[in-house]
Amino acid sequence: MSKSIQKRRVLITGGTGSVGQALIEKFAANGDIVTFQYRGKKDRADEIARSFNASAIQLDFEKDTTLPRADFDILVNNSAINIADPVTHEVPLKDWNSTILVNVTAPFCLAQQCLPHMKKRKWGRIINISSIYGLRAVWGRCPYTVSKHALSGLTKTIAKEYAHFGITCNEICPGPIDSEMMDRIAKESGKKEGQTAKQYLSDVCEEIPAGRLAKPTEIADLAVFIASSKAGYLTGVSIPLDGGMIA
Repeated sequence: MSKSIQKRRVLITGGTGSVGQALIEKFAANGDIVTFQYRGKKDRADEIARSFNASAIQLDFEKDTTLPRADFDILVNNSAINIADPVTHEVPLKDWNSTILVNVTAPFCLAQQCLPHMKKRKWGRIINISSIYGLRAVWGRCPYTVSKHALSGLTKTIAKEYAHFGITCNEICPGPIDSEMMDRIAKESGKKEGQTAKQYLSDVCEEIPAGRLAKPTEIADLAVFIASSKAGYLTGVSIPLDGGMIA
């Protein structure tokens, strides 16, 4: 299958977030037919759907991962939560369970539903939006770090099992992103450390050799490349997009 023969159907999860919207915009601009999942921001989802001629699916991954249809050629698992920052022995079990459900179980279940269609077409792309904390650990954020390491294992397993069907599976591992999630973390963590959100973000940027946060559009641009025919031999890899943080 190729884009020149047939328009590709793309499913993007977490579509109302900063990275999700960038992904929708880039894939739509690429000529793909875009469907996106969102959890609860219906007004924003409706606006995004209108702006990019996309279809929206409302699903809460803590409760349900069943797609109304699964004939997608490209699956971008972007939805994620990062809700717990205590050290490991203080992490509430409910926060652990929620994080694993959204960050690991949902990508697994969606891949299970989409892979039969990809196998039939003998072509497919699964792109998992992970984190540099899927490549290393961080103080606190135990459920998030563990979930992203698990996502890496899922990525590699799918890549091994389905490469001979023309299906690739890779993950993008961004550093801190200029996003709504990062803004929330900056406010929460900054307050605990007696800083403003702006001061917290400034300290974060000082730890990044590039001196700035990742842009959502940079993640989306890389995802579009991975989904292209030019990346057909690229599979099973974790690609840092972190401005040199873990170099």
